[in-house]
Amino acid sequence: DALHEDLSTNYNKFTPMTPQLDFVRDWIPPDRKMTSLRMHFTSRAKPMEDERNIMVQHVAVGTWYYKVPEDAHASQWLELRQDPREMIYSQADDDSDGFRKVPLRSSHGKAGGLNFVDNYISICYDHRTENLYPNPLDEDEVNQNEQPSLYAIADARHQFQPDFMISCIPCFFDVDGLLNKRVAFTQAPQHYPEYSDKADYLDNNNAQFFRLNAMIRNCCGGVSSCGTNGMWQIPGDREKETIWQERKKRVRDRDAVLRTEKIEREQFHTSCKIEDTASSLDRVLVGEYSHFVNRKLSYGMSKDPEGFLGAQQRWVEGAITLCMQWTSNNADAHGKAARNQPLLWCVIIAFILYVWSLCRLVTKEYTSSVFVEVGLVNASDFHEYIREPLAPGIHFMYERLLEMRGGHTPNSYSYEVYEDMTMQFIVFLVSCLFMFFLLWLFTNFCRCFKTCINLPYEMKWWARLLISFDNLTYWVWFWTSFFWLGFNVYLAVLPAQFHFHNVGMMSFMLVATLLNYALIISNSLRFQVMESIDANEIAFLSMDNIWRANQLFFMVGPIQGFSVFTGTRNFLYYLMYGQDIGGWAGGDLTQVSIMIVKYWTSMIIVASCVCWIYLFASHPTADEYQSRRPGCIIFSFIAMDVLHPCVYLWTLGNNLSNEEAAKMHFSAKICSTRWWKKFWSDTLLNECITNIFRYVAPVYNFMLPILVFYNSYFGVSAGFTLVAVGAGH
Repeated sequence: DALHEDLSTNYNKFTPMTPQLDFVRDWIPPDRKMTSLRMHFTSRAKPMEDERNIMVQHVAVGTWYYKVPEDAHASQWLELRQDPREMIYSQADDDSDGFRKVPLRSSHGKAGGLNFVDNYISICYDHRTENLYPNPLDEDEVNQNEQPSLYAIADARHQFQPDFMISCIPCFFDVDGLLNKRVAFTQAPQHYPEYSDKADYLDNNNAQFFRLNAMIRNCCGGVSSCGTNGMWQIPGDREKETIWQERKKRVRDRDAVLRTEKIEREQFHTSCKIEDTASSLDRVLVGEYSHFVNRKLSYGMSKDPEGFLGAQQRWVEGAITLCMQWTSNNADAHGKAARNQPLLWCVIIAFILYVWSLCRLVTKEYTSSVFVEVGLVNASDFHEYIREPLAPGIHFMYERLLEMRGGHTPNSYSYEVYEDMTMQFIVFLVSCLFMFFLLWLFTNFCRCFKTCINLPYEMKWWARLLISFDNLTYWVWFWTSFFWLGFNVYLAVLPAQFHFHNVGMMSFMLVATLLNYALIISNSLRFQVMESIDANEIAFLSMDNIWRANQLFFMVGPIQGFSVFTGTRNFLYYLMYGQDIGGWAGGDLTQVSIMIVKYWTSMIIVASCVCWIYLFASHPTADEYQSRRPGCIIFSFIAMDVLHPCVYLWTLGNNLSNEEAAKMHFSAKICSTRWWKKFWSDTLLNECITNIFRYVAPVYNFMLPILVFYNSYFGVSAGFTLVAVGAGH
């Protein structure tokens, strides 16, 4: 009530005035004992910068800075920032006058604002005696002024619900009620109530990630921050006497000397467009973990659904930039995370070795393990303890299979080659299990010395590193959607020959389909029950969400491919010029992404029609028709998946009312773009068509194995599609 009364009469005191100056205001209740609530309004300086100059993170011509004496105290920070000036061309770069030049905005993006608030709060509560807790009387008591603090983030379009704090804060404590400093942050899902699943044509709610993937990752504490709706634990043992830190410049000064620079302390990464993922990676490298709170604790006022496409491009650009920064040793890692960078390389090398071992499995004949070849395991021991016990069982299995097919005859095939293939596969599995066992031994060894070495001492730590590796490199697989589309076009245009047993392929596809949907249904039900018990609230994964995930796989391939080039360009600008790439223009990204997806999905639909026309126009033989028809059918299913997003994007801006349409003559309708937009929107984006289309994907996933039984040409393409798309992907 006191806050409401004060703001209702004196609201203008929270209105910024001068662009190049910070504007900060504090609200304290008239009676301090009335409430513990304090409100701080912070508006960081945003000076007008010359558009001819590069937007960089260091002090350079055209940027704004302020001067800091060598013996400056943190309490002088705001005062020093009140005397900013612009760097001009004739001014010297060095700090020969005894003062250090500090950039007024080392980050122009969201992360810079987050760090400004963090620094401001540390000033308010570390250097103002009225805000400090009393010193403990007993030496055994905890000094509250040195304890960590919690930092909750709500973007401008999101609003916390009243139970946000009481739902997230307990996650930072153990079962005994003691603070767990290994919990880095909590994350609640983004929820936009104005877009139902049926009307969310571009998956703006990102439902499958929040309602399935995040819940699975939460089993090891590996959910990455999504920025908004996150609550971070800020360490309490940071340096309190200063908020400035030294950093090596990425570019040389005008006298060709590479110097260090002084910048303001950064708690959140400012070196890429996904500061949430970058900051999460820092915490993972030092062994901390997260909690995912699967409740609708924050409601968002969503942008238009097409804005999600721009976010997809930003995420990929940020992931590419962050990946290149870490692999080239140019990441702005903080504290222990920088020293633990080799852990990330361990995961990268392990993945490369795993891919190499798969290639070796299918391209080379071998009878011993790779550990024998490199000398880690004795060849005779391997033969005695692995091969000899396995060989009789494998031989017996194939003998039984041969007996089931009529026994040995003069025309029987030799099963010896299949016995060798089976032995080779089992040796591969044994080698992988042995490698996993060695990792387990190393991890438990580290557990014994975890107080003196900062290495993974639990298997969940390795799981979190793998998830972080996936967050950095998922863009590498952008080509898969192009491959599956191109492969089906190839099958639809040219006759192909494959050699496999249709019953075996049908069995494989049925098992893959059942496993995919069993994964979705079992995990979804499991987490629904958990949430219903814990909070009497359910966030379930619907068929619409699964369908949108299938659509997204084919839609975002071109966006990701385009972002590979733009992300690489951003990294080069960051590396060579010190450019600030942490900010973005959302409207620009969205428009580019919309154009890419519009024409890409249109091309898929048109190509599907062309494949059918060419199939009948080329007068194929009966065998060619049987070979090419499955490619056309599967490609048509893919086209049906992207039809809704395509129509939605082409009909954006449709503002023709029913009354206006009724008054138009037939000739006017034919010539009117607005009428055609309304026609296709009403025809295809209605509830009836949506209900039909959303069940097409799961239905054809179960129908494809049955079709393989009647036409074996469905097998290869359908099998690849089941493994690569949707839940399998």
